[in-house]
Amino acid sequence: MSPIRMTYATAMVLLALDEGLKYGFDIADAAGLRGGTVYPILRRLEEEGVAKSSWERPEIGRREGRPPRKYYQLRAAARPLVGEARERFPFPLRGVADFNPERAR
Repeated sequence: MSPIRMTYATAMVLLALDEGLKYGFDIADAAGLRGGTVYPILRRLEEEGVAKSSWERPEIGRREGRPPRKYYQLRAAARPLVGEARERFPFPLRGVADFNPERAR
């Protein structure tokens, strides 16, 4: 595994995932970042084996009138990175404690 550079954006994505957010746009909202920043980070985290993703069942998206969503979660290998993110950026994510993904849509 190659080292992941701990930028502010990478740390915010890691912390949002660690807080239980799974959908890219929810992560972007809570982290105060744009999707064009978040999705490449999520892809890198997956390539490095510290995150994994899965697609929701297509019928769920159809029922809600939208395409299926891809959800992300951290793997055990992410623990050291999450620790580094918390150490370097000790302040909480913007509103993640009371972030309600349903309200953000």
